[in-house]
Amino acid sequence: MKNLRKALTVGVMSVTVLSMSMLAVPFTVGAVAQAGDLIKMDGLSSVYFLAADGKRYVFPNEATYFSWYSDFSGVVTIPQSELESYPLGANVTMRPGTKLVKITTNPKVYAVLPGGVLTPVPSEAVASALYGADWNKRIVDVPDAFFTNYTVSTAEVSATAYPAGSLVKFGTGADVYYINTDGTASKVADEAAFMANRFSWDNVISSDLTLPTLGTAIAAANASLTDTSEGAGGTAGAGTGLTVSLASDTPAAGNIPAGSPTEFLKLKFTASADGAVNVNAITLSAYDLGTATYIDNVTFYDEAGAKIGTAKDMNSDRVAAFNFSSPISVPAGSTKTVTVKATIEAGKSGNYAIGLSGAANVITNGAAVSGSFPIVGNTKVIVTGTNIGTVTMAAPIGSGAVSAQFGEDDVLLASFNLTAANEPVIWESASFRNGGTNNANIASNFRLLIDGDEKATVASIVDKYVTFDLDSFVIAKGDSIAVEVYGDMGISNVNDEVNLYVYNASDFVFTGQDFGYGILPTIHADLDADTEGYVVSLASGDFTIDMDKTATPAKEVRGGDNDVVIATVKMTSNGENATMATFGDDAFYINGTGLICDADYPEIENAEMRDTSTGVVYDLTIATGTTGCSLTGADELSFVKGVTRTFQIRVDLAGATDVNPIEGDDTLQVTLGSAAINGLTGDESDASITNITPSSVSGSIITVKASSLTWTTTSLTAKTIVPGAQDVVVYKASLEAGDSSYIDLTSLTVDVLTDTGDYTGSFVDLNVAQLQLLLDGKVLKTLSNQIADDTDGTATDNYIAFTSLDATNRRIAAGATVNLEIVADFAASFSTTSTFTLTVEDNSKMVSRDMDSNAVDETVSNGSAASRALTLASVGTIKVELNTDEIKASSDTYILAGQSTTKDRYLGELVFTTTNEPIKVKTLKLDLSDNAGINAKNSDIKTLNLYDDDGVLVASKAPDASGDVNFDTFNRIFPADQATSLWIGVTTKTINADGDPEGTATYNHGAEYTLGRTAAFTAEGGNSGTSITVSAATSGTVGTNQWDSWEFATSSQTNITGSVLNSVVNTLADGVLTGGNGKTVGKYKFVFDNGTNRATSTNETTKAQMRQLILTFATSSVAVTGNVKAYVEGLSSVQTAAGTYSAAASTYTIDLTGLGNTALVDGEVTLVIIADLGSAGTNAFIQTEINSLAADFTYNGDSGIWPDHFSNARLSISEVLGGTLSN
Repeated sequence: MKNLRKALTVGVMSVTVLSMSMLAVPFTVGAVAQAGDLIKMDGLSSVYFLAADGKRYVFPNEATYFSWYSDFSGVVTIPQSELESYPLGANVTMRPGTKLVKITTNPKVYAVLPGGVLTPVPSEAVASALYGADWNKRIVDVPDAFFTNYTVSTAEVSATAYPAGSLVKFGTGADVYYINTDGTASKVADEAAFMANRFSWDNVISSDLTLPTLGTAIAAANASLTDTSEGAGGTAGAGTGLTVSLASDTPAAGNIPAGSPTEFLKLKFTASADGAVNVNAITLSAYDLGTATYIDNVTFYDEAGAKIGTAKDMNSDRVAAFNFSSPISVPAGSTKTVTVKATIEAGKSGNYAIGLSGAANVITNGAAVSGSFPIVGNTKVIVTGTNIGTVTMAAPIGSGAVSAQFGEDDVLLASFNLTAANEPVIWESASFRNGGTNNANIASNFRLLIDGDEKATVASIVDKYVTFDLDSFVIAKGDSIAVEVYGDMGISNVNDEVNLYVYNASDFVFTGQDFGYGILPTIHADLDADTEGYVVSLASGDFTIDMDKTATPAKEVRGGDNDVVIATVKMTSNGENATMATFGDDAFYINGTGLICDADYPEIENAEMRDTSTGVVYDLTIATGTTGCSLTGADELSFVKGVTRTFQIRVDLAGATDVNPIEGDDTLQVTLGSAAINGLTGDESDASITNITPSSVSGSIITVKASSLTWTTTSLTAKTIVPGAQDVVVYKASLEAGDSSYIDLTSLTVDVLTDTGDYTGSFVDLNVAQLQLLLDGKVLKTLSNQIADDTDGTATDNYIAFTSLDATNRRIAAGATVNLEIVADFAASFSTTSTFTLTVEDNSKMVSRDMDSNAVDETVSNGSAASRALTLASVGTIKVELNTDEIKASSDTYILAGQSTTKDRYLGELVFTTTNEPIKVKTLKLDLSDNAGINAKNSDIKTLNLYDDDGVLVASKAPDASGDVNFDTFNRIFPADQATSLWIGVTTKTINADGDPEGTATYNHGAEYTLGRTAAFTAEGGNSGTSITVSAATSGTVGTNQWDSWEFATSSQTNITGSVLNSVVNTLADGVLTGGNGKTVGKYKFVFDNGTNRATSTNETTKAQMRQLILTFATSSVAVTGNVKAYVEGLSSVQTAAGTYSAAASTYTIDLTGLGNTALVDGEVTLVIIADLGSAGTNAFIQTEINSLAADFTYNGDSGIWPDHFSNARLSISEVLGGTLSN
C-alpha cells in the first residue's frame, strides 16, 4: 500500500484522454484499421481517429468525442504493434456548431468554428439571442492543457448571425440549415443526408432570425463536414463501388405460418478495395403472388442479430423504403451481410418473397452500386391450421405522469405482464423506444426485472432505443410473467421526459421452443405509442447531485489494487455560478458488508475525487462514521451555471501483504447526501444554496472478490437426430467471468437431466460417436466412448466428464462473457431411441482457477435447466412436390427451337422438403405427360434441365424415345429441415438449322412433365445412410415420404416454335388530337427471335407470320368514321384494312395476312394503325389497346407453313396500352 503516494500532486500532465469506462458495446479485436476508423488498443483508454494521412488524432475528453459521434459502436480495437505504427497527429477539437466552450480558469465563452477556431461570445445577451435562455447548457469546459489546440479569433459572435458549423431551423419551418463559413445557409435535403453527415438533432437550434442567403444544398455525405481531424489529416474517400448479391445461406423456400417473424432474405454488401462504403438507404420490393400489403414489420438485422433502423410495412406500391440514421458501414475490400425479416399478417395466405429490384434502390455515400438485379429471396408459402406459440402483453400496464429528480435512481419506467401460450417461448431481446426527450444522457443504468429478479441491464440509450438481451429466457407454456424496467435519471433540462414504449411488435424477439418459429407478440394498446406508459418528467433543485452508474457499474475488484474507481459523482449548479467551501461528513460515506475504516489499519485508504474533465485530484479524508466510512474534502470547488462537473471516487484496497487486508465478498457502495454539500453559496447572490436535489444518491455496489464465474444454461429449440448426424449442438451455456481476474476452466461434468427411454436411455456411447467441448468456438476437449452409464438402473444417471482441458483455449478474460457448447457426432445406428436433455446442475460439476491459481467462486444461475430436447429417430423424411403456383413457373410458354428455357419462365418447381437429417436423392424420374398435344420427345428435346434458385444448372439429361427423363445417378443431397426448390427447364433441338445434324425438332410439339408414374425417386438418409421407402401420393396432398402423383400434378406446358414473340410495346407518344383522314392512332412494336431455324421443305430461314390483330378503341366525343388500316412502319404502300367494327367490344379485327410478305417478320417490326376521324370536340380523346395478349394477337412461328397458329402470346404481360391523343 502506497501510504505516502499523495505526497506528490500531479498537475497538468495527469490529464488523460477519453475514458473508456462508458463503453457499452463489444469491440472488434485484431482488426486492420483503415482511414476514417476510430481505433484503440486493448488495455488503453485512449481513443483515436485514424485520418487519411495515416496519423492518429486523439480525443482529449468525452465531451469532444460525443460532439462528433453518438456512441462507441464504431470503435475498433487493434493490436499494440499496429497502433504504434500510426504516428501521432494532433488532438481532436470540438466539432463546430455543437457546443460552446470555456476553460476552467477563465469565464469567457467561445463558439467553435471549423478548423478549431474559437470566436468569443461577447455577452449573455448575444448568447441568449442565438441559443435561447438555456444557452449555458451548451457550455463545455476544455482543460487548460488542451486549450492550446485551438486558435482564438479576434472577431466576436454577432447576435444576428450564427457561427459557421451551426445547424439551425428558421421560423416555423421544419427544414434544417447548415451555416457555411461564408455566412450562407445550406439546406440539409432530407433525414438520410442529415444522418450521413453524422449531425445530431440535439444540436439543432430553433431561431427567429432571418434565413441567410442560401448555399448549395447538402444532399449526401460531405467529407469536409465529417472529417474528425478537421482537415489536418485529409479525408478518407468513400470506396468507388459496392457490389450487392444474394448470400449463399439466404433462407430456403419453404412453408411458414402466418403471423410469425421469418427470415426472408440475406444480402451481401461488398465494398471496393479503394475505400469504405456507407449504405444510407435501401428500398425493398415484394415479389411473388401474395398481396404485398400483408407483409408487415420488414426489418434489417446485422450479423450479430442487432436491429438496423426501424421496421416498415410493404405499401400498396409493393415497396418498403428504409433510411438508416446510422448507415450500414462496409469497410474497404470487405463484405457485410444483413438479414431481412418480415411477418405475414395473421390469417392471411399466399406466396411471398422479398428482394431488391435494382441498383437505384441502394443509396450510398457516393459509391456506384452493382449486382445481378433483381436480387430476390426464396418464396415462403403460408400454411394454415398451424398452432405455434403466442405471446400476449397484458394488464396491469404501468402508465401516467411521474415526476423524478435529476440524478434520482431506480425510477420505474415500464411495467406489464407477458403470457405465453401453445408452447414454451424463448425471449431473446426487447427494445423500448424513448418517446420523450431525444437526449441519450437523460437516463442510464437500465434494468429489466422478471417477477422481481433482475434479468438484463443496459448502460444507456442508443439512437432513442433501450435494448435488452434476455439471453434466451424461457417463458413456460401457459405461464405469465411480470416485467418491470427501471432506470437512473441523469442531469439534463427541467421538464425533459423519459417515456419508454414499444414502437413496433417486432422490437420484442421471441421464438417458439417446440416448433422453432418466430413469434410476433401482441402489444397492449396502452404501451404501443409515445405518451403511453409512464411519462417521467425531470425536475431539479437549485443544485443537483447524481451518481453515474453507467460510468461505474456494479463490478468486482481485487484486494491490493490501487486507484480503484468505486463511484462516479456528478454535480450541477442550476441557478447561478456557485462555490462549495467544503464537502462531506456522515452524509458522504462508503458503506458495505465487513468494511473496516480504522485509522491505524484500514481496509481502504488514500481516498480521492478526480475531476474527469481536467484530471485534477482532490484528497478525501476517511473516518469511521455513523453509517460507514465517512468522506470529507477540504478543497474549494467552483461551479459554472448549467455546467455539470464529474468526479471519480477512487480508493486503494488493502491486499494480502497489508496488516488488515480487505476480505472477499466485502462490498463498497458510495452514498452522497445533500447534507454533505457544505458552505455552498451563489457567486452572484452571495446567498446560501440549500435547495439540493435529490436528497441522496448512491453508487453501484462494488464487490471484493478473488475471482468468480457465473454459469447460465442457454435454452435451445428442440431437435430430432438421426444416425450419422454431425456437428449437433447438444448443450449450450453462457459463462461470465468476474471483473477481478481471468478464469481458466479446467474440468466440467454434464449430466442427463431427463430421458423418456428405458433405464438405458439414449445418451450412451452406442448412440454418440464423439463429443467436443468448445469455448467460443475453440476446442477444449474431444471425447469418444467416455459417457458414463447409469449406476442404479435409471437413464438420468448418465453423464460425460471433460477433464484436462486445452490450456490455451480454456481461458476466459476478466469481465468477459463467452459461449460454451457441446457438439456431438452421432453413431451410424442407434441402439435406443428416446428424448433426452442435458444440464449442468450446480458448481460441483466444474473446476476453475483464477490468475493466482486459486479456487473460483462458481455460480450456476439456473441450475437443472435443460438446454435442448434431443429426440433420436431412425431416419429422416422427405417429400417431393411439383408446383406451378410460383410466378416463375405458373404460365405456359413458347420456346424457340435450339434454345433453353429462360430464367423465370420455367415449366415447374420441384420442392424437396426434408426433416431430421440431410436427404440424398439418388435417382429422380420425370415423365412426359399424357395430355393432348404433348408430343415433344427425344427428337424435339435435347435435354431436360434442373436449375437452382439462382438459375444455376444443377442437372441435365436427355429424354428417352418416350420423352421421359431418368436421372439415374442424381445423387443430390438436400439440407435437413427445410424446403429446397429445383426448377424444370428444357433445351430444345433446332428445326433444320444449317449444319446441325440433330436439328430434328418439329414446330408446335409440346412438352409437359409429371413426376415419374412409378419410382419417381429413391432416397436415403444423408447421415444415417438408411434407405427411405417412398410412394406416390394418393391425393392432391403430398405426405411424408411421398411424391406428387401424375394424376394430380403436372408442369406448365411449353411449345416449340421456329420464331418466338418476345415482347410487344407501344411506340406512339401521347399527342394532340385532330380530326381528318388517315390519322395515326396506334403504333405497336413486336420483337421476334427467329434463331437459326429453317423450313424443312425449302431450307429457307424461318420467319414469324403476323396473322391477326384485334384492337380495342376507347374514345370520347371523337368518332372513328372508318378506314381503320394497318401497315408495317416504313412500308406504308402495303396496307390491310380492318374488318367489321364490334360495337359491343369496341374492337376492330385486322387481318394481317393482307400485308402479304410484309407480314413475315425477322426481328423487330412496328405496326402502324391509321383511321379516319371525325371532328374533335372539347376535351376529346382517342386511345387504342391490345386488350388481351391471350387472344387479340395471332401469329405463326413457322413462316405460315404449318397450320398451327399461336393466338395466345404467352408473355409475362397481359395487355398493351397505346398512346393517347387528346385536346
